[in-house]
This record gives sequence, structure tokens and C-alpha cells, in this order.
Amino acid sequence: MDRKTSMRTQADLSMLVVAFIWGAAFVVVKNALADIGPFLFLGIRFTLAWLVLAALSYRDMLTIKLSTIKAGWLLGFFLFIGYAFQTLGLKYTTSSNAGFITGVSVVLVPVIYALLNRRMPPARTVLVVFLAAVGLFLLSVPWGSFGLSYGDFLVLIGAFGFALHIVYVDIHSHQHNAIAITGIQVLFVGLVCLGLGLLLEPVPVRLTYNAAFALIFTAVFATALAFLAQNYLQQFSNPTDFAIVLASEPVFAALAGYLWAGERLSDQALAGAGLILAAMLLAIVLKKRV
Repeated sequence: MDRKTSMRTQADLSMLVVAFIWGAAFVVVKNALADIGPFLFLGIRFTLAWLVLAALSYRDMLTIKLSTIKAGWLLGFFLFIGYAFQTLGLKYTTSSNAGFITGVSVVLVPVIYALLNRRMPPARTVLVVFLAAVGLFLLSVPWGSFGLSYGDFLVLIGAFGFALHIVYVDIHSHQHNAIAITGIQVLFVGLVCLGLGLLLEPVPVRLTYNAAFALIFTAVFATALAFLAQNYLQQFSNPTDFAIVLASEPVFAALAGYLWAGERLSDQALAGAGLILAAMLLAIVLKKRV
């Protein structure tokens, strides 16, 4: 194995660890939401993450320009929509469902590109969306019912936010320092959520163990270090390989939900989760063509 192939393998394996952290974060956050409001949680999480990023990459932060701030605010808005609705939804649905529904964002990306370019999506994209839609129905709609559960619906809105974030990161990120624009996004989400949390939610007298653990775990590992790892490791691999590796995130979310929270998917839900995962992988593999 040559050095280049070895570095690519190490990068992909490292991103698998990141996917595991992000997947496990679903059940960790869900446990914390019993003790702290979702906006306060996100506000503290992302503010702490920004402080970690600033400490580790302060030189990159010093390169921030006005154009980077403007682009970062736009990306931060979509990131806010994604995390706010995902976290709100986690109060009312399982971490397993939230993980797979969030994965639908990968499927939505080519659709959004088609809409932005004002053209009909290719047949391949229609097939991928159909698979994801059927999977979403099987995963989230109880037998004999015809509507998404409230929590699943909120997480689906979050998936649209994440999809828009992916699209606009692709448009804007190459024009700016990667760490600097990431820091702006993280700080934007932190400040907006902190403001909403202080206005709308009761401030806990003290942080419980679950809340404190979740804040440290998500701020340091699932946000700051995960973003830094993704930015650094990207040079050794390629976006398609990374996306395929990160498609394992909902699988880890379901596994964490099963092991730590006793969550179990019905046969119908398992079939839906499988279809969503298949749609995600198909969307990634066909990305350059759709």
C-alpha cells in the first residue's frame, strides 16, 4: 500500500469515528433535554464549541474578513434551522428515528441543486427521492395512520436546513478560510440559540450530570473537534468517500439508541430505515451525475 492510499484509508477511518460520535450524540442529547431546554442547550453547546475552535485555531480566526462574516451568517442560519428543529424534534421522537430522518438531507441536496438551476431533476434523482420518501413513511408513520409524528416532522424540517447548508457550503466555502467561516457559523448558532433560550426557556438552577455531559460531549467532540477533523482530513480523501463514510451516522444513532436507551425499531421501521440508508448511499454515489 503506497503512502497516498494509506493516508486516504486513515482519513476515512478517522471520519468513521466522527460519524460514530455524531450518531451517539443523538441519544446523548435526547437524555439531556429532560433537564434543559433545547435552545439553551444549543446556545451553550455552540458557544463552547466556538471557544474551543478559537483556542485551537486562533490564527485562522484572525483572518476573518467582512465577506467571510456575511457568508458565515448565511451558512449559520441554515445550520441553525437544522440543529434547532432536529433538537426540538428529539424531545418528541426517538434518537433512532431522528438519525435516519436527518440522513434524508443527503437525498434532498440534488433536488435543491436542480431547483436552484431551474431544471427538472434527472430520473435518477427522482428514484432516490422516491426511495427516501417511502422509507420515511415506513419509519415514521404508524400502521393505519397517514401522517408523520410531530417529532419526526420537526426533524424533517431540520433535514431541509442541513440540506440547504450543504448546498451553500459548496457554493461559498471555497472562497474563504475554512476554519474562519466554520467559526462564524458555529458562533452564529450559539448566539441566536442562547438568546432564544434566555427569552423562552427557564434557566436551570444547576446542570444535571446528563446535561453537563451532553454539553461537553457535543461541544468539544461532536462540534469543535469534529469540524476541525473534517476540514483537516478532507485533503487526504475526497468528498464522495467521506459522504459514504458519514452515511453510517444514522446506523450509529440507532445502535446507540438500542444500547443506551433501549430503543427498538419495528419490522416496518427497520424496512423504512433501510430504504433511507439505501437512498442516501445512492444519492452520494450518483452525486456527480445528478
